Amino acid sequence: MFKEIRNKPQALFWAILLHVLIVGVLLLSFQWTDRPETTESKAVEVTLPDAPVPPEAEPNTSEPERTALTATEDASPEKAEPTKADAAAEAKAEEQAQQQAIIAAAAVTAAAQAKQQADAQRKALAATKAKEAEREQAAADKAAKAKEAAREQSAAARQEAAAEERAKAEARRRAEARAETRRAALAAEKEAERKQANAANKAKAEAEAKALAEKKAREKSKAEAAAEAKAEARAEAAAEAKAEARAEAAAEAKAKAKAEAAEKAEAEAAAKAKSEALARKKADAEEAQLAADRERWKAAEAKRKAAEEDARRAAAAAANAGPSNSELNAARAAWKAAVNRKIKGNWNKPGERFGMSATIRLGISPSGGIRRFTLSCDGSTAFCESIKAAVQRSDPFPRPEYKELYNDTHVITMD
Repeated sequence: MFKEIRNKPQALFWAILLHVLIVGVLLLSFQWTDRPETTESKAVEVTLPDAPVPPEAEPNTSEPERTALTATEDASPEKAEPTKADAAAEAKAEEQAQQQAIIAAAAVTAAAQAKQQADAQRKALAATKAKEAEREQAAADKAAKAKEAAREQSAAARQEAAAEERAKAEARRRAEARAETRRAALAAEKEAERKQANAANKAKAEAEAKALAEKKAREKSKAEAAAEAKAEARAEAAAEAKAEARAEAAAEAKAKAKAEAAEKAEAEAAAKAKSEALARKKADAEEAQLAADRERWKAAEAKRKAAEEDARRAAAAAANAGPSNSELNAARAAWKAAVNRKIKGNWNKPGERFGMSATIRLGISPSGGIRRFTLSCDGSTAFCESIKAAVQRSDPFPRPEYKELYNDTHVITMD
């Protein structure tokens, strides 16, 4: 209540004013004039001047026509005539009573109006408080909604941050997995190249040994054939000598035998010549194959020795200082060959590429990725796109032996 009074001081003012008016009405209604003291009851008679009396006001009594104000007391033995002073005092008292009644009525009216105003103010105050309560409730609801929205937004932000962190972790995991896969693939590729080189060297050595053994076998076969031919020749000469010795005894038989022997010798000579020609042709082909295998083995061996020498030089250079020009050139050639081999190994060649060609200009970053890439393509769209895809699939590229080579630009021709 005191809080409401502090909030609405006008209500307190009107309440105090209403109580003052009520007290004033009570005070004014009290009779403050002294009535004359009488020891006995007296009758006062007032006679008014004669005046025409309207017909409707004519009395129906037989008493004399007069207006009298009489105060009678049953115990009064006699009546006293009223004086002018008493009449004036009574008239004054009546006038004061009328004024007091008017004032009291005005006070009552003012009190009623004040009460109505106070009721109106209370209603207005109640309405204002209700509106303020509604506004406060609305503000509280709005604040609660804002708080809830902020909480939801904060929760969403936390969830989004957590999701982003999980995505980053997954991306890092995938990147590490890809890097590990690339390292494993590179190691596997190097191991496969090493095994392939060892297998090639072993196969070449075995082929050379086999070729040498076959050559010796062919030489032995040739020697045996020559010995057999000589033996046959000697046998034929001996037969001819015997035939000549018996010529005289059996000329006809000798001639016949000679003819048969000549025919047989001719056939055998033809067969022998044919066999020797085939053997020579086969021997020449095998010799050429052996020579080619020997040259390839020599080239591979020279390449292997050169690679070992390059590795040795590279190790020595790494232990001492930067690589020399020859070492850089050898490493550059090896690196470009590896890059070229990887791109062409990842190239899915289109079915129709006759007369088409393209030139790749490629720069490789120290991480093994593509630093710069241009393609000059003279061919169909499928042909050009297949080369682009091959370059993209080859990422990461092999790394060079020396970091100075990362500034090189690889020029590769695809056809």
